[in-house]
Amino acid sequence: MVTGAGDNTARIWDCDTQTPMHTLKGHFNWVLCVSWSPDGEVIATGSMDNTIRLWNPKTGECLGDALRGHSKWITCLSWEPMHLVKPGSKPRLASSSKDGTIKIWDSVNRVCQYTLSGHTNSVSCVKWGGQGLLYSGSHDRTVRVWDMNSQGRCINILKSHAHWVNHLSLSTDYALRVGAFDHTGKNPATSEEAQKKALENYEKICKKNGSSEEMMVTASDDFTMFLWNPLKSTKPIARMTGHQKLVNHVAFSPDGRYIVSASFDNSIKLWDGRDGKFISTFRGHVASVYQVAWSSDCRLLVSCSKDTTLKVWDVRTRKLSVDLPGHQDEVYTVDWSVDGKRVCSGGKDKMVRLWTH
Repeated sequence: MVTGAGDNTARIWDCDTQTPMHTLKGHFNWVLCVSWSPDGEVIATGSMDNTIRLWNPKTGECLGDALRGHSKWITCLSWEPMHLVKPGSKPRLASSSKDGTIKIWDSVNRVCQYTLSGHTNSVSCVKWGGQGLLYSGSHDRTVRVWDMNSQGRCINILKSHAHWVNHLSLSTDYALRVGAFDHTGKNPATSEEAQKKALENYEKICKKNGSSEEMMVTASDDFTMFLWNPLKSTKPIARMTGHQKLVNHVAFSPDGRYIVSASFDNSIKLWDGRDGKFISTFRGHVASVYQVAWSSDCRLLVSCSKDTTLKVWDVRTRKLSVDLPGHQDEVYTVDWSVDGKRVCSGGKDKMVRLWTH
């Protein structure tokens, strides 16, 4: 597991022994985002010092110099999915920044291949989709769709939100996250094998979800969310209303059937992933909810909040399953491991907590 912090470092942890393996030192300001490459061979970190660094997870060494080019903070990182990588190549990295641009990096030669410009304000999130498209959400209230098969040409601008776009999620997120890995724990021997396996996994999960179409949901400071089919239309499929304050985080369930949203109105809402219709509200937090994460089997959700707790919710009964106190202050981030065994959380109390399920 890798974490980034306000002490200008990132850390790699061994989840089995709960001990730090390596401290990644090199940034000159807070580390705002961390991301594993889809083959697990590189860690990327983005910082408030306007740079990105690439690291070897086994040794904790920085791979060459920092990636420079952005003129403001790095807000988000997203790797090219394994099944889209050109044979013989390594995955590329997309970075978004407060400077309004997205940059595409060659992770081997560590050079910027091209810059995607068009947003007129900070880019808050970037996601590399499973069909060769890149999606970005911005404080300019738009979401842009870029075609990575033609040098990152902007092919769609989605304008419906009335305020900042905070976050976006794809119905294919889980398939992209799994990549070439599976339950056996055996890693593919070659990169060709990894690509083949990743494509099989991707197609299998998409097929099981009953749709090869990549749907997207966006969350905004305007209290709303929109559901899109970005390849088909510039018009949203649904406008999802009900939250009383800004929506900070959204996530499609691994099977694409549901969407969950976390809001500063202290609630979590569950929606239908196909048509965006409202299903249920989970209440229990007594302060802003920052993030939510799904269990791989889609049965449970975990949320983290300003109220210092994590809460696990049962999707079927729509009730609180477990309350997880333990942090001494606000809990900013939470993630659930793909094997379902662990939840990890990070908070203002400088602690990373690992919870076993």
